[in-house]
Amino acid sequence: MPDIKLDQEGFDRSLWSATATAPVAFPALRGERRADVAIVGGGFTGLSTALHLAERGVSVTLLEAKTPGFGASGRNGGQVIAGFKHNEIPTGPGIDAEMAARMDRFGDGTAQFTFDLIARLGIDCEAKQGGWVQGAHGETALRAIERKAEALNRRGVSLEILSAAETERRLGTNWYPGSLWDSRGGTLQPLSYARGLAAAAGRAGAEIFADSPVTAIARDGKGWKLSTASGGAVIAEKALFCTNGYSDLFNPIPSLSRTVIPFFSYQIATEPLSDNILKTLLADGIGVSEFRRLLGYFRVDTHGRFIMGARGAASGSMEGSSFDFARARIRQLFPDLADQKMEYFWNGKVAITMDYLPRLIDQGNGLHAAVGWNGRGVAVTTASGPVLADWMTGASPKDLPLAVTPPRPIHFHGFKRKAASIATLWYDYLDKKERTEPAR
Repeated sequence: MPDIKLDQEGFDRSLWSATATAPVAFPALRGERRADVAIVGGGFTGLSTALHLAERGVSVTLLEAKTPGFGASGRNGGQVIAGFKHNEIPTGPGIDAEMAARMDRFGDGTAQFTFDLIARLGIDCEAKQGGWVQGAHGETALRAIERKAEALNRRGVSLEILSAAETERRLGTNWYPGSLWDSRGGTLQPLSYARGLAAAAGRAGAEIFADSPVTAIARDGKGWKLSTASGGAVIAEKALFCTNGYSDLFNPIPSLSRTVIPFFSYQIATEPLSDNILKTLLADGIGVSEFRRLLGYFRVDTHGRFIMGARGAASGSMEGSSFDFARARIRQLFPDLADQKMEYFWNGKVAITMDYLPRLIDQGNGLHAAVGWNGRGVAVTTASGPVLADWMTGASPKDLPLAVTPPRPIHFHGFKRKAASIATLWYDYLDKKERTEPAR
């Protein structure tokens, strides 16, 4: 089980907690409720699904263990990135060529869908569609990024390859030999966004309950009864678990927590920087991620703080040394920022699947899950809301733009989690090797 105290500290110490818009106060669940659909998890996936169900007149109850946005949704880098990790979705178990094409098209539109939804709902979350950059750490990586651009350009997505000089001009660092520019992307304040989604879902008619962790689930006639630690229960025809990296908190679906490998991502943020320094950095509204296996990601927020994300302690420790990787990445990329005061330190869980594709799981009898967003959670999860709403209201899986599969637990899951530190050393070696070797 996760260390709840550590998890609370990772939330409380974040920049987003300190600067987010005020939350709507949702009560804990008391007594018994009935709904067409019960959703577990108040992150972007659950909230967007609840919103789109409620807007269709479907009765929906959402249960959140803490408060909306408490998990990864309220702690991530706030980068709105279109698509999945893959350039083109590979075919495989549960994904034929037709489904892969639908997933590609769906992924291409996720960032625009997110910005359009924010505008439609009037959510105050500092959203700016300033673009997204993927930096290449060496010539081999740059060739791979060029192939990615070619693949997406063939299906009508306009991407640009930036030279080393143009990358430096836009980002303020000369570390990259080139990069990919995607004008569809951008940034937002993720906790403000989660709170705005929750408020909008509530206005649309969704019932949302905070501080209501699910502790038991059992069949109830043709539906399900979900009991909570707050003393309440929801009886619903269908139940959808949107718990992602926090799926080990409660596991009603056999092997759900073994479907993903969760790990902690760490972030630090400076105090607001002077105008002279900000002129040398990337503009607010641009998000940057790296092509490296052990990637860093960074941006500047609306208030002039520089934010860097990187790997950290596998345990989720909030000790100062856990943030050393993020500090080191700042020194590499932006040495002039090395002496700036760091004001905020936080972390959150990312959930990875072995093929870097999400998992829509049908356990049968109306029990479902949607997990495994692989660090692309802001846009893809938001755009998945209407897809999951379709699924919960009877759409055939073959007509959805995301693949629905039975549970597929990762073989030797426990070993792979323990071996993550060994894999990290190997990935670090490969990244450094590719930094210096010529393109093949």
